[in-house]
Parts: sequence; structure tokens; C-alpha cells
Amino acid sequence: MTVQPASFEIDSSERAALVAFLARKSGNLILADDIAQDAIVRLVEFQQREKVRNARGLLFKIAVNLLINHQRRESRMVAGLVDDFADDFVDEQPSQERAALDSDRLQQFRRALETLPPLRREVLIRRRLENQSYQEIGQALSLSAAAVEKHVVRALASLRAYQDKHMIEGERPW
Repeated sequence: MTVQPASFEIDSSERAALVAFLARKSGNLILADDIAQDAIVRLVEFQQREKVRNARGLLFKIAVNLLINHQRRESRMVAGLVDDFADDFVDEQPSQERAALDSDRLQQFRRALETLPPLRREVLIRRRLENQSYQEIGQALSLSAAAVEKHVVRALASLRAYQDKHMIEGERPW
């Protein structure tokens, strides 16, 4: 294979083919033209330092790499902008529909809690809502830790049975 001289010239048809190729890849003719120009400059600079066997292939490879680098920079910039301004556009308040649904579910949950025997309800509230340990609950209510655990298990089973009995449109109420 012969080595092309360092003075490889890019004629207008070669440049047009490169721009067309880059425009197809990027969807942007102006960007394609800029990248093609940059790729040609880099090829000429490289040819001044090194011998190049396939200048056309290297030119297209340089152009593709420049396009990839440009697209990476663009995506990082867009992601950064989204992160910077996301808080300005995100409404942290639930929608009215969501608020109404949550209110209904909370009422259903309260009704379900009211069906539990008072001691079982107290144990469940202390364990799940107040995050007390079995030992703490047992000491406060004069129960063993094992008895507290059984009350929690039975309370959860009762709540699950209540959910199954009061399905709303095929879904559990909470």
C-alpha cells in the first residue's frame, strides 16, 4: 500500500461529501460544516507531523470523533440546565385529585384502625407510627416483648383483611 504525501488536498467534492455525511449524522447542516472545517484543520496539522496512509479515512474518523464530542458536550450542558432549573418548574404540591384520593385513603385507614381492639390498636400505633421498640411498648403497657410482637402481627393481619373486604375498584383502599 502506498503512502499518500503529506500535502493531501481536500477538494470541494471531498469536503461536500464530508459535510453531507456529518449533516446526515447530526441533522444540522451548520454544525456539519463547522465540524468538517475543524476536521480538515486537524488532518492537515496531523499530516505535518506524521505520514498518513489513508487521509480520507482519517478525515472521516476525525470528523466523527468531533461530532461525538460535540454531542456529549451538548447533552451534559442540557442535563446541567435541567438540573439547575428543575426546581423552578416542579410543583411540589400534590394535585387536587391526588389530595382528595389521599384524604379518602386516610379516612379508610382511620376506619380500619377503629375496628381493632383498643390494646392492639395502641400497640400498632406505638410500633409503626411512633417507632417504639417491642421492649419499650411492653414496659409501657405491662406486656412481654413476645406479646407485643403478636399484637402487631395480628393487627396487621386484621388491617389486611379489612383492605381485602373494602376493595375500591379492584384496589386496596390504602
